[in-house]
Amino acid sequence: MTRDEALQKIKKCLALAASPEAHEAAAAMRQAQKLMQQFGLSETDVGLADVEEARTTARSVTLTDWEAALVNLVAEAFGCEVFTGKQHGWPMLGQRTARVFTFVGIGPAAEVAMYAYDVLSRQCAKGRKAHMTKQPRNCKTATKSARGDAYAMGWVAGVRAKLPAPTPSEKHEQLLRKYSETKYAQAKEEKAKDRTKGRNVADRDWLDGLEDGRRADFHQGLHGQTQQAQLTA
Repeated sequence: MTRDEALQKIKKCLALAASPEAHEAAAAMRQAQKLMQQFGLSETDVGLADVEEARTTARSVTLTDWEAALVNLVAEAFGCEVFTGKQHGWPMLGQRTARVFTFVGIGPAAEVAMYAYDVLSRQCAKGRKAHMTKQPRNCKTATKSARGDAYAMGWVAGVRAKLPAPTPSEKHEQLLRKYSETKYAQAKEEKAKDRTKGRNVADRDWLDGLEDGRRADFHQGLHGQTQQAQLTA
C-alpha cells in the first residue's frame, strides 16, 4: 500500500468513525490510527489530502486590475487561495503564452471557484467589449481600453452581492496556509496593471459597469458544473 492509498483509506475510516453504531465507529477509528502510525501520518497530513487545485486561463496575459479583482473576489467567496503566473508557449508549435489562475481549496471548492470565475469573467469581458464599442469613433484605442477597464471594475463591484458570503473555517484556512507554504513557497505577489491612470475616463464608465454587474446571471452555465463537481469530489 502506498502513502496516497493509505491516506485515502484513512479518510474512509474516519468517515466511518462518525457512524452512530458505536462498535463500527470504534473499529474504524482504530484502523485509521493504526494506518496513521504505520505510515507516519499526522492529522494535518490527512487534512492536506483534501486540498485540491483547479486551473484556468485568464482573459489577458497582462494581469489587469479588473481580472485580479474578480479572481480574488471569487476565491474569497469559495474559501480558496489563488495563485497566478504565465504559462509560456511554443510559437513554433502554435502555442501562445497565457496567464493562468490556480485555485486551491478544500474538496470541490477549487473546481467550483474555477467554474464561477470562468462564467463571470466571460460575462464581464463581454460587457466590457460592448461598452468599448459605444465610445466615439475618434476615441483613441488606449482610451477605449481604459474606459473598458473602468467599466469592468464597476462590474466586479456590482457582481459582489451575487456571490455567496464567505464562511471562514479556521481549520480549512490552516490547511490551505500549510499547503500553500509548502507548494507555493517561491510564489511572489504580482501587481495588477491599472490601465486607467492618466486616461480620459469618467465615473459614468464605472457606474455603467456597476449596474450591469448587479444584473449579472451568476448561475448561468454554473449550476450544472457545481453539481458535477460535488458529485465527483
